[in-house]
Amino acid sequence: MKWLRALLPSSIFVRTTGILLIAFLSFAILILGTVAHFTILPLARSAGDDLAALMLLSARSWAEIPPPARREFNDRLLRNHGLRITELRETLPPADKLPAPYLAFVQESLSRRVGFDVPLRPQLRNGERWYWADLSIGGQNLRIGLAHDRIVTRRLEGLLTVAVITVLLVLITSIFMAGGTTRRIRRLSAAVADVSQGQLPEPLPENGPREVRMLARNFNTMAHEVRELLANRTTLLAGISHDLRTPLTRMRLSLEILKEAHDPKLIDGVCDDLDAMDRIIRQTLALSRDLETREEQTVDLAALLEQIIADACRSEGDIRWSSTPESCSRHLNPVALQRILANLVENAVRYGDGQPVEVALECAPTVIIRILDRGPGIPDDQLEAVFRPFHRLDASRSAQTGGSGLGLAITRQLAKANGWDVSLRPREGGGTEARVMLPPDPRN
Repeated sequence: MKWLRALLPSSIFVRTTGILLIAFLSFAILILGTVAHFTILPLARSAGDDLAALMLLSARSWAEIPPPARREFNDRLLRNHGLRITELRETLPPADKLPAPYLAFVQESLSRRVGFDVPLRPQLRNGERWYWADLSIGGQNLRIGLAHDRIVTRRLEGLLTVAVITVLLVLITSIFMAGGTTRRIRRLSAAVADVSQGQLPEPLPENGPREVRMLARNFNTMAHEVRELLANRTTLLAGISHDLRTPLTRMRLSLEILKEAHDPKLIDGVCDDLDAMDRIIRQTLALSRDLETREEQTVDLAALLEQIIADACRSEGDIRWSSTPESCSRHLNPVALQRILANLVENAVRYGDGQPVEVALECAPTVIIRILDRGPGIPDDQLEAVFRPFHRLDASRSAQTGGSGLGLAITRQLAKANGWDVSLRPREGGGTEARVMLPPDPRN
């Protein structure tokens, strides 16, 4: 099979043209064979039988009419039917093989009608080929013949016409079928090359066959996600540089002051700055590690949420938990989901103004987990912006509250990597609702 694949052309257009050409030619050969067997040959046999009857009738008529009228009868017979009758003078050798099935049908019908074998004998006469049958009628030995031009067929021209029409149809079909597809694939290949070089191509048109539309749509989605990933990476690097520079500057200033005076408060400030820097680095490393983790297992979501809530309550969080089912199992990445839910619960507790946080689980084909707080809420125009790295709303959500601006960015990236959806929306009566949606389990 490898050698067969090696012989196939690499171009989709050429492959399609070759496959269609073989298919069309095979179809034409099968159709011609079927028509010849079931239509042409029966018609030829019937026509041969009619010609044999005409030859016998003409010979009998020729033998019965007076000799002076035979010349005019012969001329009319030649003119109207392509037949000629003469008296038997010389013996002609029989043909080894007749060149057309039609002649064999005529010979067979003649033999059947007269009751003995009547071979057709070829003769070249005045540059024209004739086929003669020797008959004995009314005591006369006659020779009746038909011209080759009467039964000539243009088989080669017909086959060439069929071949030319087939090739033209194949080329037109290939251009129509493969031409547009290859153009779209070349455009997609150029766009992929742009992405590989760090450029951001224009969205591909989502038209054509369903598979091509899906491919273009998936590529556009991928290009958009790559664009967001690059933007988030740039923001992440810029944010890390900015957030690390501030504590480093304070530490440098504190160390300069400590050269002259040992102040315990300055030492505590340096320790706090080190903790802040360590927290940023740990969260960044955790994001990278969690995005690479792909181990999945069957998890009881209700038990997982109860564990997350219990951990948050030990940190003085007031959380009210409600679950529709007693258990809700899904096959997924538990590490990623635990980090997502822990981040959202931690945010709800931190920014909930000390009000109780509610957590609800709906277990259906699509799992919905809601985390609701009664904090100041998030403006509508900032509901998506808060998922960008290091994006902070105001002073109430500054680094002084313990946030680094990476929690929601980590949450969104982990959700996308696992095919989940995380969104924020205003809560009726004030506050924010964080919603996590898990698609139906494909194994069910």
